[in-house]
Amino acid sequence: MSKIYPPSSETVSRAHVDASRYEEMYAASVSDPEGFWAEHGRRVDW
Repeated sequence: MSKIYPPSSETVSRAHVDASRYEEMYAASVSDPEGFWAEHGRRVDW
């Protein structure tokens, strides 16, 4: 897959996180996956 299709401005405006927050969260999930998911798992009603 070589083509990248950017999201529409409407989709971007409805996103739950912006690109910079996504990058922060991704970096945290890669550097400390157990800690990341322990934190975010508390947000889910199991």
